[in-house]
Amino acid sequence: MLTQIGNLSGSPRILIVDNEKRTVHIFQDLISHWGYVPIIASGEGPALLEDAKNKAREYRCQLALVDMRLIDDSDNDDISGLELVNQIRPAISIVVSGHGNLKIAVGSIQKNGAAGFVEKNDLPLGLQEKIKWEAAKNCAHARELKIYPSEIMVSIKKTLFDANVAPEYHDQVEDILARLFPTASTLRLEKMNTGDDTSGIATAPRPRSVVLKVYEDEFQPVIIKLARKTKIKKETNRFSQYIKGRLVGNFVPKLEDSCCLWDIGGIKFSYVGSIDQTFGHFFQSASVPTIEKTLERFFKITWSYHFKRAKDRFDVSLFELYCSVLDHDWYERALKFKIPNPEIFMGADVWRRINAKDPIEWLIQKIGSNTTGDASHVAKTRIAVTHGDLHADNMLVDDSQNAWVIDFERSGEGHALQDFIELESDIINRMTLGNQNFSDYYHLCLAVASSQTTGKMNIACLADAGSDMQKVIQIIATIRSLAQECTGIVDARQYMLGLFFNTIFRATIDKDFRIMDDDQIRSQRSALMLASILCFRLEHWDEPWPPKQWENLQGESK
Repeated sequence: MLTQIGNLSGSPRILIVDNEKRTVHIFQDLISHWGYVPIIASGEGPALLEDAKNKAREYRCQLALVDMRLIDDSDNDDISGLELVNQIRPAISIVVSGHGNLKIAVGSIQKNGAAGFVEKNDLPLGLQEKIKWEAAKNCAHARELKIYPSEIMVSIKKTLFDANVAPEYHDQVEDILARLFPTASTLRLEKMNTGDDTSGIATAPRPRSVVLKVYEDEFQPVIIKLARKTKIKKETNRFSQYIKGRLVGNFVPKLEDSCCLWDIGGIKFSYVGSIDQTFGHFFQSASVPTIEKTLERFFKITWSYHFKRAKDRFDVSLFELYCSVLDHDWYERALKFKIPNPEIFMGADVWRRINAKDPIEWLIQKIGSNTTGDASHVAKTRIAVTHGDLHADNMLVDDSQNAWVIDFERSGEGHALQDFIELESDIINRMTLGNQNFSDYYHLCLAVASSQTTGKMNIACLADAGSDMQKVIQIIATIRSLAQECTGIVDARQYMLGLFFNTIFRATIDKDFRIMDDDQIRSQRSALMLASILCFRLEHWDEPWPPKQWENLQGESK
């Protein structure tokens, strides 16, 4: 009784839930004739209800026809069909019945969230019109919504879905967009301007999520984030709790709408002014003074509400604090990570002379599994609401050089230094993609590890570096200075630990060298090199920096 999905690929899938087999056959024939895909729930009594829930999920149904009475047609109090409506969401349900009065039905429908009610006496025209109306609102295929370019859609689906979701259910992407733009006839997708024309949707690691611009018909663009539905639900809650009405100067997108389907969800943000680049692209094209002013306005003004409400916390494991924001998944990933031979990314002679630690082993032994001597323990730190994922693709810059942030899934209370550290870590990582000069990168690592206080760095070792590296170190120095000014945290060891955690987080995202491209391999090796140097620095905190034996090192490989 189940129509093969492939026969009508792209057509809306409609679940039929009725305890009368004759009615089921009628609905199936009508729905097929109208160009939809019927999915039939089978069984009797509670088994029918259970099968309906399973089928709705299995076939990712967009709509459902649900009889009001599914247990006992003779029982005037039986509203089992109405009660099923919420249990098969996000399918949009139309309740059909030949029993009861319209007033009771409509009241119950509104309470349970169904889209409408059709009396069986109104078949077939009343039902056809109701299905057509709901399908056009919620299904891109039924509305004939035009979404282009196709290559970006292919990239989005590749990012969002794993092998467990069959290709015929990838139409959830189009349907999310249809629901977020209920009156659109055409949508044009555009990746954010990251400054990397060869990239996919964004250069920063966003496992199973996508952020892009969308142009509806002739209107100005809005920002759309697509991700797993749990992430979207979490982000909408975090935005309401920590962001809405709490950023100074209103340089924050407005959350216009959100919706979730079976596997994925989407959020729609609008903003004022012209935003046409990410901070990553802005960093490449703007001068150092311009970048510094943008960062100063963001941290000292836009985010000032949260820094002013920062509070002290005592006897803190920074490891646990960062895990509360990043989740423990990053540490579990690190436990399974097999670090390549350090000589590969530093060279045999460099590795021997530096005598640095395996950063993964150090993380496990000194912090993660050390219950009595956690190396990340600090007597006192500061807690504030942070963005939680402030890499350069989540910071947008408008035509007046004001910074806006997006992607609030991890927003909430955390280490007050976290956003500064995340942004610095991302800047360092991006430099490894275009700069293969070992000496410059090695001396950058020494410089970022040199601080004794958060706001000051020793950058003398980079005096002879190229102009790109000079720019990087100047901006990092500005970030450090702002970090100390805004948070009041002077202890640079806290900054080094946070940078270490972020570096390990990034290095272990791409695990398999066999499927990584050259940029990913170089980025991972460079991150592991920085992490190794940070380990040494943290273990020898009160000793001169850098160690004498590290002078004049030259790498054997890139």
